[in-house]
Amino acid sequence: MKILDLKPTHKAITAYYAELRQLAQVEAEREGAVSPPFATLLKHCAKQFNWTLYEQYPLKAGNKHIYPDGALVNAAFPIVYGYWEAKKTQVALEEEIRQKFERGYPHDNILFQTPERAILYQDGRPRLDCDISRPEALVEILKAFFAYQPPEYEEWQQAVEAFKAEVPKIGHGVLKLIENERQTNKGFQQAFEQFTRVCGKPSTPIFPCKRWRRC
Repeated sequence: MKILDLKPTHKAITAYYAELRQLAQVEAEREGAVSPPFATLLKHCAKQFNWTLYEQYPLKAGNKHIYPDGALVNAAFPIVYGYWEAKKTQVALEEEIRQKFERGYPHDNILFQTPERAILYQDGRPRLDCDISRPEALVEILKAFFAYQPPEYEEWQQAVEAFKAEVPKIGHGVLKLIENERQTNKGFQQAFEQFTRVCGKPSTPIFPCKRWRRC
């Protein structure tokens, strides 16, 4: 499992806090002002995994549509690894979380964040509650957020690793079986020779054309 490479002294972290300080100087505390710096930080982290931060990610909850502020999406496969929900400064975060869950927001791996605090829920339970005005705490909760893997994904990875270990054994067994049939089975010998002749013939197009045309 890949671990997020991030330290409190990294440029992405120092740039995040610098932008928050600039916003505080002009008293920009609403969600639309304070969430973009965190989105930029998430995008920086997501690049390490070849993921994309899909902002305002559309979800259907019952007969309603909801839009978490962001989702970490694998660019190669339609897999969501986590969700992010931002709130303005000095907000009652627990109450906001309760309301979001009542509306049907996912709770397998979701990070609720304000400039001062972040709460990470995983598998329906609070995993971390951090004062992210401290860089060390911010790095800790981001690492936990990016490290999460759903149980079914872990089982799939285990199956892949187990199968990779068995493939050479299966291949050697098949080769041994083929060689044994070539030595002892006359029907197999004839079929194998015929197959070899067919494979050796030059291929011809099924629908030969005199000239190329665009379809």
